[in-house]
Amino acid sequence: MRHVIYNAKSELAAFVFDGFRDKDTGLIPYREMPGSWIGRVGRGVESRFRGARLGLYPDAGTRSRLRKIAPTDVVLFFAMENLNNIASVAKYIRAQTRHVFLWNPVARIKADLPHSRLQLHKLKQIVDAIHTFDQEDAAAYGLHFTPQPYRHVPPPAGAGSRHGFYFSGVDKGRLGLLLELKAAVEQLGMSAHFHVVPDKGKDYAPAWQAHLQAGWIPYARNLLESQHTDCLVEIVQEHQSGATLRSMEALFLQKKIVTNRASAREDAYFDPDRVLVIERVDAAEIGAFMRRPFQPVDPALLAPHEIHAWVRRLAPLERRAAW
Repeated sequence: MRHVIYNAKSELAAFVFDGFRDKDTGLIPYREMPGSWIGRVGRGVESRFRGARLGLYPDAGTRSRLRKIAPTDVVLFFAMENLNNIASVAKYIRAQTRHVFLWNPVARIKADLPHSRLQLHKLKQIVDAIHTFDQEDAAAYGLHFTPQPYRHVPPPAGAGSRHGFYFSGVDKGRLGLLLELKAAVEQLGMSAHFHVVPDKGKDYAPAWQAHLQAGWIPYARNLLESQHTDCLVEIVQEHQSGATLRSMEALFLQKKIVTNRASAREDAYFDPDRVLVIERVDAAEIGAFMRRPFQPVDPALLAPHEIHAWVRRLAPLERRAAW
């Protein structure tokens, strides 16, 4: 049997596993942050001391499900970058084969877990294999490269497009390029809807503040906006080479995408009629790209990313070699 353990409060994780059914796989949602200060203290103690089992984290219901996992079963920690959580949860698991999939670049994890190489070394002592969607992280840290997962989405009830181009995300140093792109798009007579959330604690010039939004868009609304646009925009963070969720949305929702991710040309599903890789903003280049007919995505290209096949491939029930 296979078990996927994921954060129940994550909108994206909940979306990806919505409707997931597999007779060989059980889903175990857990609460990432304990609801009380006692639980948070308990999590910290249990994660730091190998023999400590205080029974404070995770909650009793989750611990009961974890204890039922057999030694011969396979476990996948999905998008659990917090080493404290994995260390605490793993104490109640007897399974000998364990995987973890990181849904953020290691550079992002560094902000929460200093000395990333040391932390990854500790993580390798808990799991058999660490998977990442970022090619550079896989090469730099000796991790398994595993492309992003997604799932099939029913078409929206309403037809037609609301926007020519769409982006949603936190600034993370990308606002300048996004504003350049927006100006080029509007120069071409097309619309652009960019929902950019400011970085915490960062001061912005008044001219830039006008382009920022107060908070996140719930993923359900973000998905609807993506379904009703002609072209998605993917601007990756510095030190990131892997495809973001935007690439998966473009693939599964049958949308064009403009990206500054150079590695996009190496994706198995790359098609210059659907994907425009930019090094600088060029209105003429963008206009020519949008005039090219859209070529539907071959279903075979979706298969490796579809969540059921993705889980079975990442965490096969046959035992994988350890590190």
